[in-house]
Order: sequence, then C-alpha cells, then structure tokens
Amino acid sequence: MIDIHCHILPEIDDGARTLEESIALGELLIREGVTTVVATPHVFDSRYPTPSSDQIISRLTQVREELRGRLNVVCGAEVRLVPEVTTVLDRKEIFINMSRHMLIEFPSGLMPHGIENLLFELTASGVWPIIAHPERNRGFLADPERLSAFVGLGCYAQLDAPCLLKKGEVRRVALRWIDAGLIHVVASDAHRCHWRPPRLADAYREVENACGAEVARALFVDNPQAVVDGRPLPFAPEVKPLNKSVFSWWQGLWR
Repeated sequence: MIDIHCHILPEIDDGARTLEESIALGELLIREGVTTVVATPHVFDSRYPTPSSDQIISRLTQVREELRGRLNVVCGAEVRLVPEVTTVLDRKEIFINMSRHMLIEFPSGLMPHGIENLLFELTASGVWPIIAHPERNRGFLADPERLSAFVGLGCYAQLDAPCLLKKGEVRRVALRWIDAGLIHVVASDAHRCHWRPPRLADAYREVENACGAEVARALFVDNPQAVVDGRPLPFAPEVKPLNKSVFSWWQGLWR
C-alpha cells in the first residue's frame, strides 16, 4: 500500500513528537504493508506554526536515514485551504513528492464563503487538489453535493482509514461516497503508534468486503501510487447521483 497522508515528521505538528516516535510509526507502517508514505505536516493550520522548507527537508532526511530505505518517505504537506495558500505555490516540498498534487484541508465546520473561487484559482495555476478527510467536514456531511461539485471542478478526495472501522453513520456515508465515485484514495492520517495509528490494513479489508477487490486496490495502491508519481489517477469513476435520504440526519443537525 501507499499512504499519502501521514504526520510522521518529528517536532513539527501534532504528529510524532520525537525522532524515536517517527521511526516507531515508520516501523508500524512497514508491518501494515506500506511501501511508500507521504509526510504531510500541517501548513497554514492556526494551531501550529507553518514549518519552513528547511524544517521539512531536514526532518524528512532524518527519518529517511533512520529507516535505511526500508520505507520510501517522500515530501508533502496537509495544507489548510486559506487565501494565503496562493502565496506558497513555489514551495515544491509541500506538493506530494514535488509533483502537481497537493493535499488540502478544509475547516472542520461549514464552508467558508468564496471557497470555490479559491479552488478554481488553485486548479487554474496547475495544482491538482486532493481534499483530505471530507468525512470530517460538517459542510460536506450536511450537503454532499458540495463534495460532488468540487470533484467536478477537478479535485480528488481522500478518506481517513479509521472512519471505515467505526460502526455508525459516518462509516455508511464513507462507503456510499466510495460507491458514488466521490472518493479516490484512502490514507491513514496517522500521527503516532498509540494515538491515531495507521489501521490501513484493516480498512483495506473493509473496503474489499464492501466494495470489491478492484476498488480496494484502486484506493489503497493504484491511485495513491499515481499521486506519488505525479500522474492523473487511473481510477476516477463518473460520479453517481447521491441518495440524499442517507444524509438527512446531518442536514437536520445543521439547519
């Protein structure tokens, strides 16, 4: 498997706090069956100072050296979608493996006004946005047609693996989004071994059982490999109409 969303770099955000924790997380990813991981520290998140290019590259080098080639660790970032994002498009290390793919994060609440214009500006500048964990965004849960519209604008979307392992409405929503063609990658969003661990192998089995082997391989292997390679994703099915009744309980909460 290839993991495109992981907070494995030490001493930058709420992920690994030390180099030892980074290496332990890397070892756990190897045991899960991951061969390549994208290090995605937070950028433009108000809770953490935005790391400099030197900070990202130096910590990435440390982790690579300690893992001695047993896990391919490449650069990236989890970039909060704020107007300032257009000022850092020359920072290649915040793009996944210095390609055109950028992992972007929406605020967890409702959609900020004008977000469509900002996304259009990104795509017009040549960025291929990947929306991180839309299942954690209240706006998408209340109105999944918004997610469908962003996919129509050229965005991809990435689920966090743990959402597929908790019985409940969010898991059902996530599986429905996969079936509707709205999800293109499943990643770990792992932070540490004992707090927000990867759980990719378990999630792979869940998707395989619910959606079939072909879809599971596309979301965990083929599409994320294309992301790392800087290619368009091979699995990007036509988006199906959504059954809004599935989301009615969320719509009721946010009226």
